[in-house]
Amino acid sequence: MKKVVSVVARPFRAIGRILAKILRPLRLLGKALVLALVPIVLLLILLVMVLKPEADSEEQVRETLDRYAQATREKDYQTLCDDLYASALVDRIRAAGLPCEVALRTGLEDRQNPQLQVLAVDVTGDTASARVRSTAVGEVPSVDTVGLVEEDGEWKVASLSEAGSAATAP
Repeated sequence: MKKVVSVVARPFRAIGRILAKILRPLRLLGKALVLALVPIVLLLILLVMVLKPEADSEEQVRETLDRYAQATREKDYQTLCDDLYASALVDRIRAAGLPCEVALRTGLEDRQNPQLQVLAVDVTGDTASARVRSTAVGEVPSVDTVGLVEEDGEWKVASLSEAGSAATAP
């Protein structure tokens, strides 16, 4: 029985020796390849971590847009101007000659049940843009882009650009 096992195992041993001779140089190449790839992989991981916004930045932008939609629905112009609009946007509105709250009341008071659905958010550093679908009773729905900036650790609405138009104040 021992002789049979030895005879049967002989071709497998021969194949093993041949493969070992073929793969021996590749093992060295494999080690060199691994050593060369490790820094590249680490660099790629580092780049992804640095360039990719924090997971919660997108969520924070969405929360700001939810608060923006709620304040608009409730006609809470004070909250819009004081808490949700970027300082540069408030300054542009005031430059038109009206306090922010008065300008918003004038522009939005007839809007009934405005709704905002966030379709996509793109965060890059301290700026973000969001594609949103805006609707209100008696108005044609539109897909718009809301620009946001991070000020003092909070996301603020900086601009609204309607499909096919330049950026304007909301």
